[in-house]
Amino acid sequence: MIFGKKKRLPDTKGKDPSVGTAPKGAGATTDGGASVWVNKGNNLVESSMYTEAIQCYDKALEINPRYMEVHNNRGLALARTGRFGDAIQSYDRALELKPGDLEVLYNKGIALAQMGKGDEALACYDKLLESNPNDANTWCSKGDVFFESEKFEEALKAYDRSIQLNPKDETAWNNRGMTLVKFNRYDEAIESYDKALEINPRIEKIWSNKGLAISKMNEKQDKIDLQKIAVTLPKEDKKVTLAKPGSEEPAKKEKETEISFIQELMEKTRPAFEKPTEIRSDKTQPPVPKPDISRKDTQIPPKPVTAQLSTRTDENMKNGNSLYSNGKYEEALECFTKLVEKDPKNKTAWNNKGLSLGKLGRVYEAIGCYDKALEIAPKDHVVLNNKGSALFKKGRVNEALECYKTTLGLDPNNKTASRGIELCNEYFAKSA
Repeated sequence: MIFGKKKRLPDTKGKDPSVGTAPKGAGATTDGGASVWVNKGNNLVESSMYTEAIQCYDKALEINPRYMEVHNNRGLALARTGRFGDAIQSYDRALELKPGDLEVLYNKGIALAQMGKGDEALACYDKLLESNPNDANTWCSKGDVFFESEKFEEALKAYDRSIQLNPKDETAWNNRGMTLVKFNRYDEAIESYDKALEINPRIEKIWSNKGLAISKMNEKQDKIDLQKIAVTLPKEDKKVTLAKPGSEEPAKKEKETEISFIQELMEKTRPAFEKPTEIRSDKTQPPVPKPDISRKDTQIPPKPVTAQLSTRTDENMKNGNSLYSNGKYEEALECFTKLVEKDPKNKTAWNNKGLSLGKLGRVYEAIGCYDKALEIAPKDHVVLNNKGSALFKKGRVNEALECYKTTLGLDPNNKTASRGIELCNEYFAKSA
């Protein structure tokens, strides 16, 4: 997993978001109280209370909708909850008020990248680099987009440029190492990881990446050694010696070196949550993330005019589940998105939206959806397991393990959680 550059969080230390954007004469004591809401929102962001921060920013914007900094800060908070589309709308509003603002462009680029809109993200980064071609962070972020698009040559060039401008950035060194692994250039990758660890030896994932590169390099060497041995064998023995897998392990695929360690583990153990088979019930769920059509959300009592809303909601849920089951994930996502827009307290809709996003490769957004579902129902083990699976796929194994442990605490017989913990432990054992 590459390390994305972090979004630039609101500056909460003495910075008045209204400066330069409020009407003339407006200030901390004459802006109708907007700055009080802004400061409160910024403090909540520092405490990772993003939903509450958004509410504060909304209050500030009701008082003065022309606070450019507040639109930007609101976008950051929305992005942290996985609502990237809404975040981009906030950034666009900020750019209307202050066209070409570099910080807002940078944040918008990151949100677009998280949504899988690589070309649009690159357009933002290119605008930034036109204004400041020596911005190391932007070069690194540009590399991230190329990496996720599997344009590894372009990614490597971008990381090299970022490192040239800022050789003290462990993120760029790490991501350069990940890119070099894609070219099987393990020696150079290990050197990059070493550089990253010189800068910050406390990041566990870089140590893990280095270990995996060493492991792959050794596998490659072992393969070369076996080929050399095979050449010396009599003809009738060659085929048997090379083709016969070990008695206790399945033969590995030819392209195994191109698969990340996490994917390799998933392929090897073939946990059920990688292959959906049937709709899960609360008690006996296969580890497959699957739209939950069996559970009815009764969290919110019907409103007076809910008869129509409920019909539309049920329709969207039914259609979304059907589309998901048939592999039409984009269309399913549209249904579940409509559901959460109409009923933001529907935990099942948030869960199923997350599953659809995961199938489309938009795993970070999926995690944001699971977080929303868990805000509504913190002890829902179905959602906890789905979040654990998503975190595991992104290499955030410690966080995945916590999700599975929480589930097992709620349901000691939960097979999904047990399998998830086994996968995490296998990962740690191989990374050691």
